[in-house]
Amino acid sequence: MKKERNKDNIKDKRRMFATELAENEQALILDFLEQNKTLIVADILKGRGKFAAEWMLVIFSKDINKWALLPINIVINHYISDEVSITQKGNFKIGKITIQRKGGDSGRETAKMLQFKMNPAELFNLSFN
Repeated sequence: MKKERNKDNIKDKRRMFATELAENEQALILDFLEQNKTLIVADILKGRGKFAAEWMLVIFSKDINKWALLPINIVINHYISDEVSITQKGNFKIGKITIQRKGGDSGRETAKMLQFKMNPAELFNLSFN
C-alpha cells in the first residue's frame, strides 16, 4: 500500500520532514543516500582536491587531556558503518551522521542549508594512542 503525501498532516507548512513524504519518495531518497553515502561522507569530512584532509584529530581537554589522531579513511568508514535511515524526528541519517535542515537565521537563505551532525568523541574508541 502506497502512502500518499497528505498536505493536511504536515507539522509546519514552511518545511517538510522526511516522515511526511510518501513512502515511495522516502525509498527513493534512502536509496540515493545508500548508493552515495561514501562519497557524501568523504566530501563532508575529507573534502576534495589539493587540500583534502588525510587525517582527523579530535581533542578533549576538560579534566584530562585526551586525543585521537586517525587516518581519514578509517574515520569515514566508522561514520558510514551504520545503515541509512530516517529518524523519529523526520531527519535522514547516513550511518552515524544525522542530516537536518539548518533552520533559524530569521528566514534568511542560510536557513535552507543542511547541517551534518556527528559525535567526534566516538573516535576515541578507535584511537591507536
